[in-house]
Amino acid sequence: MPAIDAVRSMLFAPGDRPDLIIKAARSDADAVIVDLEDAVAAGAKDAARANLAAWPGPDSALPHFVRINGFGSEAMWKDLVAAVEAGAEGVIIPKAADREVILKACGALSVLEAAAGQPEDSITLIPMIETATGVLNAVEVLGGCRRVQAVMFGSGEQGDLVADLGVEWEPAGTGLAYARSRVLLAARAAGIPHPIDGVFMDYRDQEALRTESRLARRLGYVAKLAIHPAQVEVINEVFTPTPDEVARHRAVLEAFDRAEAEGAGSVAVDGRMVDRAVARTARSVLARARSSSR
Repeated sequence: MPAIDAVRSMLFAPGDRPDLIIKAARSDADAVIVDLEDAVAAGAKDAARANLAAWPGPDSALPHFVRINGFGSEAMWKDLVAAVEAGAEGVIIPKAADREVILKACGALSVLEAAAGQPEDSITLIPMIETATGVLNAVEVLGGCRRVQAVMFGSGEQGDLVADLGVEWEPAGTGLAYARSRVLLAARAAGIPHPIDGVFMDYRDQEALRTESRLARRLGYVAKLAIHPAQVEVINEVFTPTPDEVARHRAVLEAFDRAEAEGAGSVAVDGRMVDRAVARTARSVLARARSSSR
C-alpha cells in the first residue's frame, strides 16, 4: 500500500533542524514532511539537504516526504536528487501553478528512480496549490502525471494564497471557500484520491483547528497538514471515520450488495434509498477507515 493511502495528518519539520525531524518522527502523525523550502534560510539549504541522508534512522517508523524548493531555483533539482537518494516516499512542489513544471518534475523523478533501481512511479509527486494562479490552473496542473496521487491546498492564515486573494482569513473558511472547493473539484476530476488541506498556524487553538479540519473534511478533503505535534491528535480524530460511521456505511454496503446480487439497482435502508452512488461513498469511507487503522 503506498504510504500516502493511510495519511490523515502530515507533520512539517524544518530540514535544518535534525532535533525537530526526530521529534516529528516520534509523533503520532501519519507522515513527516521534511521541509527544504520556506522553513529553511537560504544559507542553510545545503545543510538541510545533507540532513536527508540521515533518514531513515532509528526514529524513522513514519513515512517521510520532502517539500523541495520551487521551480526556477537551482535548489529544486538538487532537492529532487537528495530526496530520492534518501528514500523519500514523495516530494512536494510548492506554489504549483504550471502544468509543464509538474511534467518536468515527473520526468526527472522517472530518471532518478531508474538510476536508483526503484520501480517507476514509486515516488509520489504532490503539487501544493497556494497561489491565485495555481487555483485557476488547478485542473491543468493536476492532470497528466500518474505519480500525482495527492494535492495540498495552501490555506495557511499567513500564506501566499491568503495574501494573493486579499481575503480575511478565519477558521470557518469563508474567504477561502471558492478556492478550497475549486482545488477539491480539480483533484476529483483528475482522479486524485488524496486532497489534503493546509496548515493551521495557531497550534495553541485546538478548537479553531477542529473547526477548520471539520470544514475541510465536509468538503471532501481526506487529510490535513500540521506544523506542531500538538495538532496531530485533533487532525487524526477529525479525519478518522467514527465507529458509528463505519457501522452505518457497512450496513448500507451490505444491503446494497445483497440487492445487487438479486438483480436490483437500489434498496431502502433505514428509510433512505441506497443506489450505486451511495454505495460508492460507503466503500470510500470504509476504505479510509481500514487505512487509518494500519
